[in-house]
Amino acid sequence: MSQEPADRPRPTARPRPAPAARPTPRPRVAGSRREREDGPVSAHGSPVAAPEAPAGPATRRAASPRRHAAAPRANPVPRRRRPGRAPVAVLAVLCLLAAVGTGVLLRERLDPRYVQTGVIEAAGDGVRALYAYDYQDSQGSVEGKLAVLTGELREQYERDLSQGGIIDTYEQVSATTSYEVGDVGLQQINEAQDTATLVVFGQYVVRSVNTGGQQPPEGSECQVTPEGAQSCVQTVQVRMVTVDGGWKISELTLLTTS
Repeated sequence: MSQEPADRPRPTARPRPAPAARPTPRPRVAGSRREREDGPVSAHGSPVAAPEAPAGPATRRAASPRRHAAAPRANPVPRRRRPGRAPVAVLAVLCLLAAVGTGVLLRERLDPRYVQTGVIEAAGDGVRALYAYDYQDSQGSVEGKLAVLTGELREQYERDLSQGGIIDTYEQVSATTSYEVGDVGLQQINEAQDTATLVVFGQYVVRSVNTGGQQPPEGSECQVTPEGAQSCVQTVQVRMVTVDGGWKISELTLLTTS
């Protein structure tokens, strides 16, 4: 049996390191795994201390489970945004305002808010002069009629009122005629206010040597006055135009047959 030399050192057992202090178990949070509470374990079975959270104004809870980010979807399809109701409402309001503006402009053109009142007075005076006649001044009566007329209507009256026509008949019966204006209504006037259509309401009064003894036709709107004249309802429509700064009658239409 061989013996080992006396001078050879004997192997000395290495001291085992003291086990690391086990960290105090942290409170368990609902939904967390136990192995995460206990922390990672080293290869020797010793627990490893968890790293400290960085300092900051808002520190996360250590026991909160870490959520894994969802994997991105391949080729995501962009969602189309539906148009809001605001642009549609704005468009509707603009259309409504445009329609109202168009209506106001049309109304102002056909029936202006401000009308030259001279045309209304001129229409009443023109009809009075046109229906006025006095057998004692035939020439002056004819000139008064023609003074308020213009255009083709004036030419027609010049022919009808010439000597040998109706004027001779008026002189023979000593006729006088007049028109009593009751009211004047404006039907239409153009934007430039140089052409207008009006309706004149009134009574046409005729007096002669034989009107007092004649009864008005049956069904007519005429009556005999105490002075022996016949007064008939007469409504006429006149078209007025401006000539040399004044209003004249260019057309006349009888609206009643009395």
